[in-house]
Amino acid sequence: MDGTRIGCLTLVSRDPMFVGDRELLLLQDITSTLSFALRLQHQADAFELLASYDSLTGVPKRALFCSRLDAMLDRRVTPQQSPLVVAIDLHHLSDINDSYGRHFGDLLLQKVAERLRRASDKDEYIGYLGAGRFVMIQPQLLASEQNINALLDAAVFGEPFGIDGRDIRASCRYGVARFPVDGSDSDTLVHKAEAALKEAKATGEEYLHYKLEIHSRIAERLALENRLRNAIDAGEFELYYQPQLNVLTGEVEVVEGLLRWNDPEKGIREPSEFLPVLESSGMIVAVGRWVLTRAVQDVSRWKRQGLRPCRVAVNVSPLQLRQRQFVPFVLDLARTLPEERPRWGLDLEITESAMLQDLEGTSQKLRELRSAGMRIAIDDFGTGYSALGLLSKLPVDLLKIDRSFIRGLPDDPASATLARSIIGLASAFGLKTVAEGVETRAQLELLRNLRCDFSQGFLHSRPITAAAVERLLAK
Repeated sequence: MDGTRIGCLTLVSRDPMFVGDRELLLLQDITSTLSFALRLQHQADAFELLASYDSLTGVPKRALFCSRLDAMLDRRVTPQQSPLVVAIDLHHLSDINDSYGRHFGDLLLQKVAERLRRASDKDEYIGYLGAGRFVMIQPQLLASEQNINALLDAAVFGEPFGIDGRDIRASCRYGVARFPVDGSDSDTLVHKAEAALKEAKATGEEYLHYKLEIHSRIAERLALENRLRNAIDAGEFELYYQPQLNVLTGEVEVVEGLLRWNDPEKGIREPSEFLPVLESSGMIVAVGRWVLTRAVQDVSRWKRQGLRPCRVAVNVSPLQLRQRQFVPFVLDLARTLPEERPRWGLDLEITESAMLQDLEGTSQKLRELRSAGMRIAIDDFGTGYSALGLLSKLPVDLLKIDRSFIRGLPDDPASATLARSIIGLASAFGLKTVAEGVETRAQLELLRNLRCDFSQGFLHSRPITAAAVERLLAK
């Protein structure tokens, strides 16, 4: 086969003159046919192996694992045998790939697969679902989540993994589904174990057992995600604005754009109800582009109407900021802004965590935007990583003091100390401060005494429509 001898066909005759030229040709034809058939069989075996087993880990893929699980469920000896199906996800695999290279992550997956094989009674009790996720059967009588936890901690993730001269400690989260309570077939059990795993990752739990409410939450989330996709196509999003007042003069100098969803079923919905789904699904990129475009269109229209100067502030998600086309897109928008700076213009609000994810790359992007006349604000300052030592190096113009620090003013000493410290810190670095969530005159008076620059909150105005902003600026 393919130039290599792999077998011998032997024919025996009592007549020494039995084989002539015609018989030799026939035997050569038989040999060629057998060689061709063996080659096809070899290729078919190879294709079946690739289709059924993961080429990296050598572990059965989902289809073969489910087939074996169904066979195991069919041959249960007693009704008391209630095996568990465990979906396992490695922590921070993408971070490991980014830090050490994809090859390093692949070697880690191979070593995890080896330990899972050793920890399982049989090779057929484990499978690979892709993207760093394994699945395992715990077939013993009275299998429990605690037993699985002990097994994974001791036999799989208890010791560091030696890879390319490095000792790497890895950990996991997992979700559990039990036969027959959570499902009577392999597809259902694996699906529900994955649902429990997804919920564990979302809540930060080490592991979770599947519950009906998990399924309900996932179903609700998928339905909401689908409706949000339709909302983008149908143009159901609106941009409201909340004024930011100069604490000393009381004038509106900035309005912050706040996203709202005009849901045909439930009316105007707050961002907390849908923004997490937009971010986790990636739809925030498309919606964020729309928000920026609408904000620039509104502020340009206000200038044409002869209204008093006003800047517009827009929140930028970390996912938006990481897009390669983000800066060119915003710079292109900025060309349509009024030329009278700085009283007209665009402020971009970025969270601390977004800036620190890629400090060098993010700083470069923000410098390009500042050079085009935009101001950069750190949103919810003090609630994230608070990289105080980097403030002098970051291309930042404003600090927005989170509402959690304003809520206790003026009576709570701790809140007053925090607000005073942030305002003093900003002043030392030549930055302006914006207090969020101002609701009382006593809070405003203290902020004025502390020399805070801008105030934003219900004391001045709730979020209002663009038309209401026009009436406000006309006064």
